[in-house]
Amino acid sequence: MITKLRKHLYWLGGAIFSLLLLFFLVSKPKDNPYMTLYSSSSERGFSGCEFSNEKRPGVRFRFYIPADECKLIIYHGGAGIRFYIDYPSLKVVRAGAKEGFPIYFYMERISSGEFDADRHLAGKKPIAVRDGMEIYELNDYKERKFNGEDGVPVYASDYLATIRASRLYKSEFLVFYQYPKEFADVKAMDDFALDVLRKIVAE
Repeated sequence: MITKLRKHLYWLGGAIFSLLLLFFLVSKPKDNPYMTLYSSSSERGFSGCEFSNEKRPGVRFRFYIPADECKLIIYHGGAGIRFYIDYPSLKVVRAGAKEGFPIYFYMERISSGEFDADRHLAGKKPIAVRDGMEIYELNDYKERKFNGEDGVPVYASDYLATIRASRLYKSEFLVFYQYPKEFADVKAMDDFALDVLRKIVAE
C-alpha cells in the first residue's frame, strides 16, 4: 500500500514539475512589434515611444509617456493609432478600464493641404448659433461646430450615450475622441483633449 502511495506521489510530483517547466518555457507575450522605446539618453534627449511600420514610411507616431503606458497604446501598423486616456488624470489606461473615465482617442496623419474638415457640411446651414457655436442637423443627430482654444474648428456630435468629436491638431493629425454624454460641456472636453495632445504627442 505504501509502495503504491509512493509511486502515485512520484508520478504526481513529476506531472507538477513538467507543468511548471512548461509554464516557464512558454514564451510570454511580446511588446508591440511596431513600437520602439527610447530613454532620455538614446536619441537627443527624447524619452518615450515611437510607433511606425516600414511598409508605411510616412506614418509615425511618437509619445512622451513612460514605458508602461506605451504598452497600452493600440497600433497594428495601419494609418491610425488608438489609445484611452483617463479623465481627468491624463494617464494612458487599458481599453475597458473599470475605474475612472477612460476617454477614447483615435489619431492619424493627414496632408493638411488636401484635407477639408468642413466637407460634410457643404451646402448646409446651421439651425442655430449659440455662444459662437453653430448647430447643424445631420440625418438623425445634431452636430455642434466651434473653435477650440487653439482656434481650430471642432465638430462634436451627440449619440445615444456618447459624444464624438473630431479636430485637427498641429495641421498634421486628424484626431477623434469620444466620451460619455454626461460630460455635456463640449468646449471643456475639447480643452481636455488639447491638454492630452500637448502633453503626450511628440513632434
